[in-house]
Amino acid sequence: MAAHQLHAALALLSLLASPLSAAAAPSDTLPRKSSLTVEDHDTRNLRSPDGTFSCGFCSIYDNAFTFSIWYTESTNKTVVWSANRGSPVHAWGAAVTLRKDGTMVLTDYDGTVVWQTDAKSFIPDVQYAQLLDTGNLVLKNSSHDIVWQSFDSPTDTFLPTQRIAETSKLVSTTQLQVPGHYTFRFSDQSTLSLIYDDTNVTSVYWPDPDFQYYENGRNFYNSTRIASLGDSGEIFSSDFAKSHVLVASDRGTGIKRRLKLDYDGNLRLYSLNNSDKTWSVSWIAESQPCKTHGLCGPYGICHYSPTATCSCPPGYQMKNPGNWTQGCLPIVDISCDGEQNVTFLELRNTDFWGSDQQRIEKVPWDVCRNTCLSDCSCKGFQYQEGNGTCYPKSLLFNGRSYPNPTVRTMYIKLPSSLDTSKFPIPQSNVLNSVPRHLECDPVSTPAMEQNPSYWHKISEDQSKWFYFYGFIGAFFVIEVFFFAFAWFFVLRRELRSSQVWAAEEGYKMMTNHFRMYSYRELVKATENFTHELGWGGTGIAYKGILDDDRMVVIKKLGNIRHSREEFHDELHFIARINHMNLVRIYGFCSERSHRMLVLEYAEKGSLADVLFKSKISLEWKQRFNIALGVAKGLAYLHHECLEWIIHCNLKPENILLDQDLEPKITDFRLAKLLNRSGDNQNVTRARGTIGYIAPEWISGLPITAKVDVYSYGVVLLELVSGTRVFDLVKGEDEKVHVMLKKFIKMLPYRLDKDEPFWIAEFVDFRLGGEFNYLQAKVLVKLAVSCLDEERKKRPTMESVVESLLSVDLAANH
Repeated sequence: MAAHQLHAALALLSLLASPLSAAAAPSDTLPRKSSLTVEDHDTRNLRSPDGTFSCGFCSIYDNAFTFSIWYTESTNKTVVWSANRGSPVHAWGAAVTLRKDGTMVLTDYDGTVVWQTDAKSFIPDVQYAQLLDTGNLVLKNSSHDIVWQSFDSPTDTFLPTQRIAETSKLVSTTQLQVPGHYTFRFSDQSTLSLIYDDTNVTSVYWPDPDFQYYENGRNFYNSTRIASLGDSGEIFSSDFAKSHVLVASDRGTGIKRRLKLDYDGNLRLYSLNNSDKTWSVSWIAESQPCKTHGLCGPYGICHYSPTATCSCPPGYQMKNPGNWTQGCLPIVDISCDGEQNVTFLELRNTDFWGSDQQRIEKVPWDVCRNTCLSDCSCKGFQYQEGNGTCYPKSLLFNGRSYPNPTVRTMYIKLPSSLDTSKFPIPQSNVLNSVPRHLECDPVSTPAMEQNPSYWHKISEDQSKWFYFYGFIGAFFVIEVFFFAFAWFFVLRRELRSSQVWAAEEGYKMMTNHFRMYSYRELVKATENFTHELGWGGTGIAYKGILDDDRMVVIKKLGNIRHSREEFHDELHFIARINHMNLVRIYGFCSERSHRMLVLEYAEKGSLADVLFKSKISLEWKQRFNIALGVAKGLAYLHHECLEWIIHCNLKPENILLDQDLEPKITDFRLAKLLNRSGDNQNVTRARGTIGYIAPEWISGLPITAKVDVYSYGVVLLELVSGTRVFDLVKGEDEKVHVMLKKFIKMLPYRLDKDEPFWIAEFVDFRLGGEFNYLQAKVLVKLAVSCLDEERKKRPTMESVVESLLSVDLAANH
């Protein structure tokens, strides 16, 4: 009887499923006010008219999906475009919708907008979305004109007929399915190039930077920027000399292709085999992998043994085993205090391309050595024996050992106490200047390309178990349905506030002024995130009101899936920061994929808005109090709080003002922690804002707390003059430091002459001469000392506070 009932239930389910299956027939269009849901990703997708491409939700790993376009016929989903690469949505509740207003929007399970079509393309007349035979997803209006297309925003792949325009670029996808450091685009010289690009290094590695443009078959400074991949496997670019084209090994029509920038930084043209539906490489940009920049990370050396291999030079060890992109670290640091006790280790046929401090021509080896020896920031030097050219280097990056017609020898600086005899020296075993031939078969494709052998067929021996397992499976389905029913009606309220990981980590650091908020609380406080304040370096900020009527700022942190460690580190020291001149952090939220901070709200906005944009001028007393308050906040960060912190991005935009115009320093996105007991010379380099960054960043020196002192000096000049530093020095971005240096050298001369008229002219004219002369002169003097080229001569923020308090006391008496 039970078996009969089960059979009847299964039959009923199959009848119910029949119309759904018919409704799920592939279509190339998505009408307005309709959606694709992640739950139906296996049965409902868009399909191009000829069936070549599909578009819908694609699983990148367990319970994580992207809205993507892929080749239908390949043995696995070969993705060619993704809307939300790096920010996947969950396996339930997510949907992509073509809204009534014509905007295509991707939302996660909680309604959060993960991606939407560019606002510039907004046209009310959008009627439907369509996937074309070219793999292009388009939005069309009632006249069937294209008003938006995915071809305009490629990810890591170009398709045949897709135009590579001036602003087009490919960005590699790492094996963690997030954007990488490699780009393929037109360079500033209008040359189609492969470029390594991160916060510290930007360098072209294809075409070969060792050759002149004409040697690489390129035109230099050609104003035209257009390229394309043809149907027959020809890559054309406007900078190719003499109408030269790059051609696939299987040149011809009728072959499905894709040009992809792979995770290893190499550009490959793939061709689809119609018989077994697998991909093979038909053209490759760089036949010598070691020429790819950043392949082995900082201090790493790429060499052939005989395949491309990464190794650390003697005196260094791998930073993160299994991840060469993070490179190597020195086993023993070289101290810059006093005389350096160092030696230089010779590495034949080795070079670290780029990061040259200078180029010194026709000098003996001893002169080159002494130049590097006299500069603590020099990590080594490259010397060419034939022509006597010397290249001292501040950073050992893009290391490679390979034969070259011009003998290049690298000498790395190491402590004399280090015994390097037991360390192997990375050298290439294949000393052949002729480019190595790569086997371009499916086996040689990158590891990210899945192997079709993972798909298994059910054998005849397995079929006899089919009905048995089907019977067990049916009971399992019923049991799952029962528990799902119980969860929805009984346990849903209890589980809703569960935390991914902050429950065990967050409660440890909570104090009476720092607590954890639920996502529901913050949705209510922000009225479903409707009051947007603006975007920052960490994410988007919203205005909100808590249940206790406190007005706050809710900051959603970007890249939430891949920032768990970063978020934990930020909570670790944020919970311990409490100063009246720092934006107070009331708490955080960490529910599922949500990572948010609850911050103090500053009524008057940023100092930049008040000082440069507001029609109301700050009075002199208010300006002096702001200078004093910012100095106190930095002094607390540098010297007083439980962990020393460098802000690294101090500027008027990151100084907020409350109702009483009390300054509050905010945005610790670039903050770097210092070790109280350790050597502070090796803090990782960071990047701030042009005009406010210290000169040591440009020269590649390690970052210390004195970078904040320099930025504070720029802010002082702007407070006194009421003018941006860009307007003060009247220089282009890259010349700001040069012009500012000249300007600073002029200030002491004027101050020594004790010219009161000059001070009056320098102070903001909007004050109408209403200012304290003594205070203004001290502020300018402090700015000059803070902006000293030699960071050791800059004052500490503690001494700055003492100077300001002294002059304030003197002025009041």
